[in-house]
Amino acid sequence: MGLSRSPRPPPLVILLLVLSLWLPLGTGDYELDVSPYEDTVTSKPWKMNLSKLSMLKPDSDLCLKFAMLCTLNDKCDRLRKAYGEACSGIRCQRHLCLAQLRSFFEKAAESHAQGLLLCPCAPEDAGCGERRRNTIAPSCALPSVAPNCLDLRSFCRADPLCRSRLMDFQTHCHPMDILGTCATEQSRCLRAYLGLIGTAMTPNFISKVNTTVALGCTCRGSGNLQDECEQLEKSFSQNPCLMEAIAAKMRFHRQLFSQDWADSTFSVMQQQNSSPALRPQLRLPVLSFFILTLILLQTLW
Repeated sequence: MGLSRSPRPPPLVILLLVLSLWLPLGTGDYELDVSPYEDTVTSKPWKMNLSKLSMLKPDSDLCLKFAMLCTLNDKCDRLRKAYGEACSGIRCQRHLCLAQLRSFFEKAAESHAQGLLLCPCAPEDAGCGERRRNTIAPSCALPSVAPNCLDLRSFCRADPLCRSRLMDFQTHCHPMDILGTCATEQSRCLRAYLGLIGTAMTPNFISKVNTTVALGCTCRGSGNLQDECEQLEKSFSQNPCLMEAIAAKMRFHRQLFSQDWADSTFSVMQQQNSSPALRPQLRLPVLSFFILTLILLQTLW
């Protein structure tokens, strides 16, 4: 008497089982310590028209020159004026100022945005340093009274946008060693840093004479959480990855104006990051693979 064969499951059931094992859990969610963004990177030339910079004094600082380059670009000039108007005045509305700052750093060309914010200044040039520090209009964009840093982080985590931008910063500006090695590329750290501008966690240069950055908050009154608060504060002010990324970008900006240009227009090929996209869902090639698998199963059954 022969053994009866147990019925095989339908091919579709097998496919679903394979698919469930292959797909990561929580596709629509993200961990608190992992960036929810994935780069969409394309190479795009940045053309600078240097001819009109001749109207400036030869000894003009580089922050002034990058501001002029923004003014000469219609889109950059329009976005910069928008946040300038929203962030000016004695009684500025901070939420509107932050919204316009986000709009500028999201929509302006990366080369213009980084040029304005990360322009290099000579150590003795306090005017240049003050111009750089005032790029984000700190008198309106930052709280008039510094809150506790842990309270500021809690407020940020309650806002989906700020929460995601903070996680992006923590992911890509994570220092691997004291030498300033980033967990990812320096350019990605800078994008994450600029992504925080216009949120509750907006950082800025703390002085007009150096390039140290910090949050507009304090650790006073942290009680038993003093160490945690100081660790959060140091993730900006004493972050070797962020500090080296900023220094490298400033060196690059200085080199742009230190060469003898044969032409008044200089093109720089650089990685232009489009709007960060959430981690992609299952893509078409993968779907095609599983459809083909289903077809083969059906032919063999």
